[in-house]
Amino acid sequence: MSNTVPFACPSCVIPASIKENAAFLNGKVSEIALICFEPSLPNIKDLLPFHGAWHIHLPYLVPHDFYENYAKYAKFSVRYTEQTIWKNCWEQAKTLHHIEKFAQTCIAITKHCRALNPKHCVLHLPSFYNPNAVLFLEHFLKIWENELPLHLLCLENVKNASYIDFGKTILSSSCSLCFDAAHALTYEQTNILDHEAYMKRVNVVHWSAPYEKNSEQKGVDKHLNLNNLINHTDYCIKVLKNIPPTATHVLELFSWEEIEKSKPFFFQLFQYIRQGINEVG
Repeated sequence: MSNTVPFACPSCVIPASIKENAAFLNGKVSEIALICFEPSLPNIKDLLPFHGAWHIHLPYLVPHDFYENYAKYAKFSVRYTEQTIWKNCWEQAKTLHHIEKFAQTCIAITKHCRALNPKHCVLHLPSFYNPNAVLFLEHFLKIWENELPLHLLCLENVKNASYIDFGKTILSSSCSLCFDAAHALTYEQTNILDHEAYMKRVNVVHWSAPYEKNSEQKGVDKHLNLNNLINHTDYCIKVLKNIPPTATHVLELFSWEEIEKSKPFFFQLFQYIRQGINEVG
């Protein structure tokens, strides 16, 4: 089946620099998800030759002393090492002042990438089991909105954090959503698909398989190729039927070889949808 479905992939699919990854992906994908899982600033000149769109995946990890020693990290001049101890940005925060620092870091990364004209900025939701989760998220959104459009921000469902957990905050704001199909499957969040109020806000979809096709390893997300979703084809089709047709689809696999393996199944899903539409018409 020919590739008639545009898709994005991470900025790290071959063992090389981001510059080399961007060059490698030129002509292969229509969009790149610039991976900034850690607080860092990419060299934008290295990325401009890519002839496609960009979006950003904002950090979810920070050094263990990030908030206590913010001054040394604020200018992004620190060189991280293999000995750096990383912790979840939300869980590490203890006060609203910490959240403000984290938000400003995300804003600085986004502004640094303006030349790429990023379509979206994906941000992990905080764990709902954190007693300050709602307060922290609301404060982050407030800080972000003071400097950047809120609809640019796409909140992603993760372990212990479904959209429904933050329903009032999400639905009263103008933020967008990133739906991670693997997260929803393995963390038992598939009921999200039945809530149009959330699904119509989805601007980005992450695709991967959380576990091997013949297993049901709840609570584990391995980012495997999409062939492992064969037993969940109906679920995948339901995802496509419940999200806006304009959403960006990301094959969130960190190996081009695994992306190539996934493409036939991925394209088949869209073919099924098109055939269904034609039959109805």
